[in-house]
Amino acid sequence: MRTLLRLHDGLTGVGFWGAALAVAYLTLVTAWEVFGRYALNAPSDWAPDTAAVSFAMITFLAVPMVTRNAQHARMGFIVDGLDPAKAVWANRATLLVGIGCCGLCAWYAGVETLRQVQQGVTIISVTEIPKWIVTGTIAYGLTSTTLYFLRHFAATFRSAPESSPEPAESGDV
Repeated sequence: MRTLLRLHDGLTGVGFWGAALAVAYLTLVTAWEVFGRYALNAPSDWAPDTAAVSFAMITFLAVPMVTRNAQHARMGFIVDGLDPAKAVWANRATLLVGIGCCGLCAWYAGVETLRQVQQGVTIISVTEIPKWIVTGTIAYGLTSTTLYFLRHFAATFRSAPESSPEPAESGDV
């Protein structure tokens, strides 16, 4: 099991680097588009289309790392105000909501990705881009995020209620 968890963490690290590359790409493409449009009076057709795709990649390649490190949106001030035993249960409930929502959305995105691959669906834009690139990235990000929520949820049963209500580090899961 530890090998699978390390593999998941490694894939998350690679995905995060992919998000960083997408940020660099977005920066360069936007700069090129501005230069081309205003300095050369020759805007490109492809830059806005590929920039839109990179936004999805930035978000859904980075979100597993954010969840792994427990930096996702949560109502910490509420949980922190509870006594330790209730805080653990509130944290578990929050994690279950994350598991349910992200898991359902990941399943839907996965099904939609398969449909788009089978039907050859492209993004409606000037540049023909397969739509599955975006939905596949969404499916990956939400699936990985669901797994991290599951890992954090499991970790709440390994720690005593007197401990911090924060999810354990993913390396401990």
